[in-house]
Amino acid sequence: MESFWNTKILSKVPRRLWILLVPTYYDKSEYTDISSNYTTIEYLRSQENSTTENPSILFLSAIAGKDSYGPERKIHDFIAVLNTIAENQDSLHINMALLCNDFHELQNVITYIESKSETLSQVYGKITIISAPFLDKNQGFARDQRKAPQSQRLRRRMIARTRNFLLLNSLRHEQYTLFVDSDIIEFEHPETFLLTFIKTNKDIIVPRIPVAGNPDYDLNSWRGQRRKPTEEQLKLLDVENREDFHYYPEEADIPGKVWHFKEYIANTNNEYEEHKDEYEYLVPLDSVGGAVLFAKSIVYKQGAIFPTSYIVGTTWDRSEGYDGIETEGLCYLAKPLGYSCW
Repeated sequence: MESFWNTKILSKVPRRLWILLVPTYYDKSEYTDISSNYTTIEYLRSQENSTTENPSILFLSAIAGKDSYGPERKIHDFIAVLNTIAENQDSLHINMALLCNDFHELQNVITYIESKSETLSQVYGKITIISAPFLDKNQGFARDQRKAPQSQRLRRRMIARTRNFLLLNSLRHEQYTLFVDSDIIEFEHPETFLLTFIKTNKDIIVPRIPVAGNPDYDLNSWRGQRRKPTEEQLKLLDVENREDFHYYPEEADIPGKVWHFKEYIANTNNEYEEHKDEYEYLVPLDSVGGAVLFAKSIVYKQGAIFPTSYIVGTTWDRSEGYDGIETEGLCYLAKPLGYSCW
């Protein structure tokens, strides 16, 4: 099938819509919002039927640049990991959405998707690629300081904006979503991974993430009690300059009052010994991380998304609170709607 361009500029609307065909396998459309400077490219499987009786799920991942996949890994390595849980899932309808704001890596992603369209079209009904460079501007911290405690508020605000933008510009009719960090290298039990989550019928679920000897990498998944700021500290939140406010949520766990997955591995209260052979063992959580994050899309569609500021501890007179940003605020917003995290 011969590719073609059909360019259309809508009157008085600052956007462009380009439509073309990736031969045989995907129909490709490209939308550019000129005023906000973002682009969405959508690859829809040729003759794709939008209605299906099978459960549908959307994979989502943000790619910061060529180093996002981990040492000596590239986009094809990451997609290969996703394929391990997506291939041979005949009972599921699976789509994928990627966000990349780095120009050079974006070209690599596009080239890979289009060069492998025949193979990918057998697995993914739709692939969406989004680029929104404005999200990365004015971060307020240097890259080499991104792990420092004082940088976490601004860093996680940027991550929350990215997650929300990717989600809100790609989610359509999929019943489930799965956020996956681009440096994830392996899934245990990949052939049953998705169906295990779906069959629980839980609203929001995260698995334990081990990394290089660390049995619990994503400490944003927890339940229990954290120390609250003192009255003197809270007063500092009511001034415009927060530089003197040195309360860091990730350092506020109350010993013995907060449960992480590492407590499970340490066999606290004999929990590990009792449940180590139960692959589907679940525990309730107050907060979730985002390395691998499964959720029913109906949760997001009602407004429980990723807070771009600390929402715990806010008032009308205070621009921002002290806890509950990004994934750690998702459960906080979902709970009043009747949803829970596991």
